[in-house]
Amino acid sequence: MLRALICASALVLPLSAFAFTAGDLNRLCMKTDVASRSACAAYIEGAADGVFNTIDAIGGTTGPRVGQYFCLPPDARTAQLTDAVRRYIADNPNIIGYNASTAVSLGLGKTFPCKPGS
Repeated sequence: MLRALICASALVLPLSAFAFTAGDLNRLCMKTDVASRSACAAYIEGAADGVFNTIDAIGGTTGPRVGQYFCLPPDARTAQLTDAVRRYIADNPNIIGYNASTAVSLGLGKTFPCKPGS
């Protein structure tokens, strides 16, 4: 019986997974406690780093290329990244169902677009 329960749990677990959406990220970032603000900033920095590394793996990040969403200045601060993403979500409420990392890419792309030759 225990073996059957474990097998059934293993099959149900993947069905209960959910995506972290732009709406979820926005709600997290709107909170004022230190833990939530830190988690918001960490998610945005991590997503930005993940997108950057993915682009690097498929062809480089030394300038605007197909698929490059944003070009961060070397002196970009965490607060600037967070503000850019929050502003983008607020200005585009239709994206609240998007994956949160997509919202990060779009928000950073709006604020930090790649310039030709950069």
